[in-house]
Parts: sequence; structure tokens; C-alpha cells
Amino acid sequence: MWTDRHRTRHEKRLKDTVLQASLDEVARFLERADPPVSPDATPARRVLAGIAWHLRVGCGWRALPAAFPPWRTVYGWFRRWIEKGLFEALMRSLARVQRRRCGRRTGPRLAIIDTQSVKCIGVRGPRGYDGAKKLVGRKRVALVDAEGHVLALAVVPANVQDRDTLLALDDGKEQWPSLRLAIFDGAFTAERCQGWCNLHGMRHRVVEKQPDQKGFVVLERRWLVERTFGWFSHWGGLLRERAGRLDVATGRLACVASLMAASALNNPS
Repeated sequence: MWTDRHRTRHEKRLKDTVLQASLDEVARFLERADPPVSPDATPARRVLAGIAWHLRVGCGWRALPAAFPPWRTVYGWFRRWIEKGLFEALMRSLARVQRRRCGRRTGPRLAIIDTQSVKCIGVRGPRGYDGAKKLVGRKRVALVDAEGHVLALAVVPANVQDRDTLLALDDGKEQWPSLRLAIFDGAFTAERCQGWCNLHGMRHRVVEKQPDQKGFVVLERRWLVERTFGWFSHWGGLLRERAGRLDVATGRLACVASLMAASALNNPS
């Protein structure tokens, strides 16, 4: 039998692993946005704790410790919240709060866009071969602001060229009509990238490496999105793509981005 002492120990370890994110605040948002119908429903706080454990440790859903609710309950709520778009809505809301804390306007004007290719574990679902990175998996597309706060996310098969991934950000970009300038790396020099920016009312700017550059050099603005990808790498569940569906894979990223934003707001450095 699992006692309250065991649950407290797991909760304490979980708080350490999610960088002391305020799970209570995130759970309250989820309960307000999607109130449980039954009074006997599992509290959102316990469900969110199981989701955070799964994403941080990288275990399978069936391997959740017994201190958390049954894995089917946790996974069922997780899929429900993803389908309702709650994690992405929370991610945008927290990004606005973070910008206010940094002394910026809530509506960003600068966007930095880049991709990251990661391997897939043996699950069903779309994937592809990335010839540049020499891996079979998927490609994550991130749109961040001038502070590195995540504004929009998408996941596509890894065989999709970088210049063709922008279409996956259409829905996310529409949530930020204030954006006026997009910064890319050299993989986004195609005319259709500039056309995508024009369609969304943004100017297109490419920051490339210098021809005589040797070794590592910090490039203007581009390091911000790379840092964001580095933050994701601290979560064991994101080191490999585990979801069978692309929308679930995107929801996993949005959930982690929300937890990281909540942690940053509650633990300012």
C-alpha cells in the first residue's frame, strides 16, 4: 500500500525535477478551462503531477509510479487537454506574463524561428529521414520572441525541409498578429519563406554564418531559439519523440513550455 509518506516523497522529487514549477497554478488554470463533470473526478493537480513526471523522467505511461493516479486516467486527461488546446493557450498566456515581467509589451514584434530534428522511438505515426542530421524521426519547429519565450510550436516529419515547415506554424502565428519581423537561419532563404512572411505581415531576415567563420560564434538573435531547444533537452521525455500523432507530440512540447514558464515566473533568477 502506498501511504501519504510515499506520495509526499514522490511529490517532493517531482518538484525538484520540474525545477519547482507551480503545479498548483497550472492545475487551477486547467480546472477553470475544463471543469470536471463528476465530483468524484481525479483532481487536476494529481493528474498534472503524473504528466510532469512522465515528461521529465521519460518513462512510459504504464511505468508511472503507483503514487500517481492510474496511467489510463492520466493519459486520458492529457489527451483531452491537448485536443482542447489548453496547453497551447496556457503557453501563450504565460508568455504574455513573462514579457510584462521583463518590461516589454505583451504583443511581441520580433520572432525567431528554427527547427530541431530528434529521433523517434518505435511508435506508429508519421516520421521521416533527415539527410542532414542522418536520423529517422521528426522535426520540431519553434517560434520564440526576443527573450526566448515560446510563442508557437509545431512538429512535422523529419524529411520535411526547413523551408517547408513554416506552414505548420500558420495557426500559431495567427495568435500573435503583432509580429512584424521574422529572423531565420540560412535554411530559410527560399522565396516561399519570404512569401510566407509577407502573407503574415512580417519582414523576412536571414542571419547566416560569415564565410570565413571558424569554430563556434554566437549569431545575432539566433542563439535565443537554440537556447529554448536546450531547455527542452532537460526533459527526458523529450529526448526522443514518443507520441504516435503529431498533434500529441506538439501538445507534449506545449505542456513542457507551460511548466517551464510557470517555473520561471515563480522562481525568477
